[in-house]
Amino acid sequence: MSDCAPISPAPERGLGDEAAGERVEFAALQLRTMRVLVTAQLLGALGLAAGGTAGSLLGAQITGSEAEAGLPLAVLVLGSGVGAVAVTRIMERRGRRTGLAAAHFSGALGAGLVVTAAALWSWPLLLLGCGLLGGGNAAVMLARYAAADLSSRRGRSISAVVTAASIGAVAGPNLLGVAGSLARILGLPEPAGLFLLAMPAFAGAALVLLVFLRPDPLQVARAVSAAPTPTGGGLAVLLGDSHIRFALLVLGVANLGMVGMMAVGPVHLHLHGAGLGLVGLVISVHIAAMFLPSPLTGWLSDAFGGRVVAMSGALLLVGAGGVAAVAGSDLPGSVAALLLLGVGWNAGLIGGSTLLRDAQVDPALRTRAEGLGELGMGAAAAVGGSGAGLLLAAGGFGLVGLVAAAPCLLLLAVLVASRHRGLISPSVGTRIYEATAAQPAGSK
Repeated sequence: MSDCAPISPAPERGLGDEAAGERVEFAALQLRTMRVLVTAQLLGALGLAAGGTAGSLLGAQITGSEAEAGLPLAVLVLGSGVGAVAVTRIMERRGRRTGLAAAHFSGALGAGLVVTAAALWSWPLLLLGCGLLGGGNAAVMLARYAAADLSSRRGRSISAVVTAASIGAVAGPNLLGVAGSLARILGLPEPAGLFLLAMPAFAGAALVLLVFLRPDPLQVARAVSAAPTPTGGGLAVLLGDSHIRFALLVLGVANLGMVGMMAVGPVHLHLHGAGLGLVGLVISVHIAAMFLPSPLTGWLSDAFGGRVVAMSGALLLVGAGGVAAVAGSDLPGSVAALLLLGVGWNAGLIGGSTLLRDAQVDPALRTRAEGLGELGMGAAAAVGGSGAGLLLAAGGFGLVGLVAAAPCLLLLAVLVASRHRGLISPSVGTRIYEATAAQPAGSK
């Protein structure tokens, strides 16, 4: 799986030899990087599915209240945002390999705490475990930027890693019934079973990255661009950039709408007669919709710009809220709403990530911009997830959908206004290996 542009044949002799050799070297390094990232994503996303699917069910069982059901996922995504800031700081100093591996280990520890919480029937320990589990979520999400470090086609590189996560993320919920049987054998509540699987999944992903992600793509990219090592500050510079602020808005609103509905989706389905197996199947379809469109949305981002894809995502998210409002307790309608929700989130994620990665910022501040994006996504999702249970208890899934659609309408209005003002223009970013190949021989 290589996302690099085709390599032009080099002349047999002359100054083009070194340039052609550098292009081949970058292509080979990018191919290796993508293979390692994809392998880690397959494992990490399998662990990630536990929090999104079983967290709300376990929370509802422990507290006995559907109003509390959204809090575990809300804490998880907030932990993901806070963890992403810490992880990107590690990346600044030590590179992608160390930062991503540390985040995966945090996910494994969090899953272990959730299992302990289930055994002790402890609500505070469950929330603490979900917060640490957010570290694994941060690792799975931040891997998309590692794929773009050395790439000339950033939208497609980002989408390739997001697509890889889909296999584990889709498989996870389908194991809800089987994992529940394992949990019962151990004397645990059935939803705890997925967390038993999440521990080795996150730990395995961390080991793959530690052993095989060499050389580190971020460190190579910095060496090529001669970027200085960050020395502090930079937040005011990032927030002062209108392109950065716009990308943060896209990512935050997309996650707010998606998590608000997904946090209580399993509980809503279960309350209306769906068994654990059916709940797992429906959530798998939703997660497939979140990840599988990535090759298309990545290609569209490279071809037409991240703003166009983000606008499509906002429209789909508004549609998801509308369908949920009309469907009410109807199972097919709820499934359709979750399907639209997943596709809309994917377009928002890929479009917003491309906008953020293409923003013209100091390379030394790039990881901080990425961490800021994940923090915004986590904070927005925490708001959506924490309020979703109350909305479900007050007015059902239809009310949740209507409230989730409101900020997406606002985003759509901003996207339309930005088009007329020329705030965001399509960009395919800086092509690292092409710039390297353009250097005169010997000038390094």
